[in-house]
Amino acid sequence: MDLKDTVILLNRSEKHFLGSFYFMNIKEGIDAALDGTAYQLLMSRQDSKFSDTVVTKQKKLNGVIALAPHVNTDLLKTMEETKIPSVLINCRSDKLSWVDVDNVHGAMTMTEHLIKLGHERILCIMGFPESQNSLDRLEGYKRALEKYRIKFNPQLVIPCDFSITLAYERMQELLARSAKLDFTAIFASNDLMAVGAIRALVDKNIRVPEDVAVVGFDDFDFSSSFFIPLTTYRQPFVNIGFAATRVLLKQLETGFDPTKQFEMIGEIIVRDSCGAKRRIR
Repeated sequence: MDLKDTVILLNRSEKHFLGSFYFMNIKEGIDAALDGTAYQLLMSRQDSKFSDTVVTKQKKLNGVIALAPHVNTDLLKTMEETKIPSVLINCRSDKLSWVDVDNVHGAMTMTEHLIKLGHERILCIMGFPESQNSLDRLEGYKRALEKYRIKFNPQLVIPCDFSITLAYERMQELLARSAKLDFTAIFASNDLMAVGAIRALVDKNIRVPEDVAVVGFDDFDFSSSFFIPLTTYRQPFVNIGFAATRVLLKQLETGFDPTKQFEMIGEIIVRDSCGAKRRIR
């Protein structure tokens, strides 16, 4: 492969990431944007060695797309300091181009939906604490509470990692600590954690949505067919991947490196897990 016509896509290192719905849909958008161009896509992991790779090969690499890197990492610092055209997806930097969904707005939308259904004690399940998306969704949750004059309670925030497994374990731990539920609804920062939370609730014979309403974020492929169809916030993953790649291609075509930053809006998808449809009936 001739690296002079190469765009590198930096992927997360979590297990099964490359087979995930999230990655496959964003890559679909990237592939569509690269189709018909002279550029080939080379995939690499976001590990500690890549910063050195960028520095040593920056004269050969055309551009870099980083997919949801953690904030305040050496990778981001390297991308900001080198002159290689770069764009971030689902992450933000004042010095780099990026494309992201408006996570604050999305989290506000989902939390407000629960509030309008009559819930005030809403549990928030966060993703990685070092993830910009996770931090922004927590901020949206807080803003919705503030809008409706509901006092924020840090005891109702559970740090997690965007996975089903840890969300399930954290919910089990929470439920084991008290015989009485301290919440009537859950906002999970992605659909995987919403599924983990629901499984833990059901295992304790807690009904969803009758006892606890649950909403997620992303609208993964399984969300509509889960045994309790999941109310969620749909991200335009394919469009995000396409737009980010077009931003990078524009830099490569013109030789000019303006910082372009685009924020997309998703949409709420109401299904059974929040209880709204049952109230309408």
